[in-house]
Amino acid sequence: METPFSTRWFLPALSGVLLALSFPGPPLEGLASLYHPQWAYVGLLPLFFALQNGEKRHALYSGWLSGFTFNLLCLYWVAYTQGGGSAVVGGTLLLAIYLGLFVAIWALVIRKIVAHWGIFGWLAAPTLWTTQEYALSLGELGFPWLLLGHAQSGQTNLIQFASITGVYGVSFWVVSINVLLFLLCYAHGTQRAALGIALVALFALPWTHARSAINQGTPAQSLRIALIQPNLSMEEKWGYGGLERSLERLERLSYETVARRPELIVWPETALPCYLALTADCRRQTAALVDEINIPLLTGASHYDRTLQQPYNAAFFLQPNRVEIPHYAKMHLVPFGERTPYRDRIPLLELIDWTKLTGDLGPAEFAPGRQRTIFSHERANFAVLICFESVFPDLVRRHVLGGAQVLINITNDSWFGRSAGPYQHALLNAMRAIENRVAIARSATSGQSLFIDQFGRRYQTSEIFTEAALVGNVSVAQSGSFYSRNGNVFAHSCLLFSAFCFIALRVRNRTNP
Repeated sequence: METPFSTRWFLPALSGVLLALSFPGPPLEGLASLYHPQWAYVGLLPLFFALQNGEKRHALYSGWLSGFTFNLLCLYWVAYTQGGGSAVVGGTLLLAIYLGLFVAIWALVIRKIVAHWGIFGWLAAPTLWTTQEYALSLGELGFPWLLLGHAQSGQTNLIQFASITGVYGVSFWVVSINVLLFLLCYAHGTQRAALGIALVALFALPWTHARSAINQGTPAQSLRIALIQPNLSMEEKWGYGGLERSLERLERLSYETVARRPELIVWPETALPCYLALTADCRRQTAALVDEINIPLLTGASHYDRTLQQPYNAAFFLQPNRVEIPHYAKMHLVPFGERTPYRDRIPLLELIDWTKLTGDLGPAEFAPGRQRTIFSHERANFAVLICFESVFPDLVRRHVLGGAQVLINITNDSWFGRSAGPYQHALLNAMRAIENRVAIARSATSGQSLFIDQFGRRYQTSEIFTEAALVGNVSVAQSGSFYSRNGNVFAHSCLLFSAFCFIALRVRNRTNP
């Protein structure tokens, strides 16, 4: 009997839509109420029903359709990236196709498990899902933007356990809720009662833990930071006279904050359209500002190593009356945006002229930074996350493990226009704060700039595409969290369990052909 249309097409696609609704959407009036993180609690249910009732041979496709729909609806803004052409639209489709494969593989494996061990084989779904999300974060093509746990970053009264498990534990929790709701549809009697109790516990325990964690309070020591949001377009910054325009606006907004006595001023990613260490006029004028106002400055700018003959996307720390300017070079670059993945390992990739394919969005071919830099301020040690780096849990926690007491994210999200992109990107930082129990200050060229405390609570959030100069206090962490110190123990445990499931399936298939 042929699988019904609703099972093969509608239900998987519906899961993709519901999961997409759990992430921030486009800033369009009237649509905001449609988007809420709690959609994720039921987002996988339609896919579960499709896999349970459909033919095994359709499992791979059903999973892919859910993943493709989910990623395309959430990442549509990539296709609108400023400067791109039709190839960027095609690239967005390819991105959704690629990311959908991770869900497809998950669906195939869980369907096989359920076929062998019955409906309660669905209890393996959270572990397997966590494994595929962890795999999604690895390598130069890693893109863990849409982890289900990231959608919950604003649910600070429930997800404080991320300081132990990382975001992967939150994803496990979300899928577990879906699984228990799904099993309730098939259970009866005592089974139904037990599942109901387990479902209540899935909310009660995280809520109790979060309340206890937040009630412990914040560290007494703080660092007062000014975040500058210049709101300069690509044309204004990189066109003729762009350096002068950039410095004029950055200086004006910085002067506005002086009366509020910040202890550190932060300018966004590539705020200065120059090689700061090599451009004498740019360096002299920026240093003169720092000396005059007597406040240290962190700014994004390009860097070029003459010895290695390599460019870098970097952040520089200027201090009053200091000649030396320590810097940090971005370690994880945006694939195809800032660097062609694996170009060092596959020589043929160096021959591709991406500019002809994507217009102004050809990779800048920055070199990845190799050294983790912890900047020393008299009030606190801090580390910088440049744009895309805030998406990677392990990279961030290694900064904290290296001694960072405050994290600063500098970014340029103006590429994404008035879309969901800037809001999604800002939200991810809240999860990094919770994971490491470290406060974050975020300066964006066009927004959102904001402060985040160590419990992920956001405050003083700017609007996008407006000038802003925010001043606020961030707490100085005395130590990191369990996750900071021990890393992805939870994700690795899920990986081991998934390997066990795979081996068990292979053995069962051989003994019961």
